[in-house]
Amino acid sequence: MLQNLSLPQEFVLLALDRDTKKIKSIFRMHVGLYTVMACIVELYINGNITIDNDDTVRISNSASTGEKYLDRLLEIMIAEKPKKLKKWVSYFYYFKQREIYKMVIESLVEKGVLEIEDTEVLFIVPVKKYTDVANTRNHIVEKIRAELLENGNVEDHTVALVLFLNTKSMLKDYFSDYEQKTLKQKLEILRKEDIYKIIRTIYIAIQNIDNGY
Repeated sequence: MLQNLSLPQEFVLLALDRDTKKIKSIFRMHVGLYTVMACIVELYINGNITIDNDDTVRISNSASTGEKYLDRLLEIMIAEKPKKLKKWVSYFYYFKQREIYKMVIESLVEKGVLEIEDTEVLFIVPVKKYTDVANTRNHIVEKIRAELLENGNVEDHTVALVLFLNTKSMLKDYFSDYEQKTLKQKLEILRKEDIYKIIRTIYIAIQNIDNGY
């Protein structure tokens, strides 16, 4: 049975490598940073933040979300001056992303979704392996199929998740070429949605950082 998981929790689960049971190239692919950005989108969907037409992010509801990592993120954002979304991308690129990312991982362990095994490479380098003990990833993928490939009721949460996966070229890990093509066609229809614009802004901001702009 699929647990009620947040957008960042689902993104982290799907970022697991099914063969190595490790997070996919966390630094090269910015999995930690994208997890924090997924938290921001989650806060937006839930009404805790608003984003102005000029992309300034504002806190609209600072009440507890019930999730430690989201509450910590709100705490960090409240302590800072309002920033445009791309400035928050830059901020979390340099600060706090590891803290928030670790809290999301811990939340999945607390829910009994993930188990962590400490191992070593060549008996020297410590490595963590993650096991999706509840087979939750398959349930998430089936939910995406039901909503976007089978004309089900499409939730903002699911649209955001697929957009993040598409941005990180991770759709190919879970969907056939035909399914990917259909998903991307569906996403083209959603280009006018606010969530599409938000995630596009995040992607461009990270690309600009990588390119030294």
